[in-house]
Amino acid sequence: MKVHELIETLRQFDPDAPVRVGVSWPDRVTEIHERIWVGDYGGAPQINAAMDLRGISVYVGCSLQRSVENKTTRTIRLGHYTTAEEAAKVRDFYVYHQKIDEPLNYPDFDYENWIPPRMTSGEYNEHIAMILREKLLKD
Repeated sequence: MKVHELIETLRQFDPDAPVRVGVSWPDRVTEIHERIWVGDYGGAPQINAAMDLRGISVYVGCSLQRSVENKTTRTIRLGHYTTAEEAAKVRDFYVYHQKIDEPLNYPDFDYENWIPPRMTSGEYNEHIAMILREKLLKD
């Protein structure tokens, strides 16, 4: 898209309306970003938006080496959820109940009494279902 095309497209909106950038990922996951900025990276404008990194671990430099050496890494698939916040809370629920030494995205949330939602498929993730089953049997 050319700058003049973008300007013409934006003229049809209220000048005080908020601007959002949508990014569509595979599996029908869409992110909406409200905090955007325009930068000049060598002769052309670039529209930028920061990703929400809650629920994602980022390891840099020697931290990755130490992390891999000190613990066995494994990927647990917890499914697809309606929002990124929901997915982050489901991940936190799993980390909390499995007593995994990782930071929580929402540390003040009540994961002890919370019942996670079903995945977008309408079913419970097998790992989450196992935790819920154990909780119900204990109660």
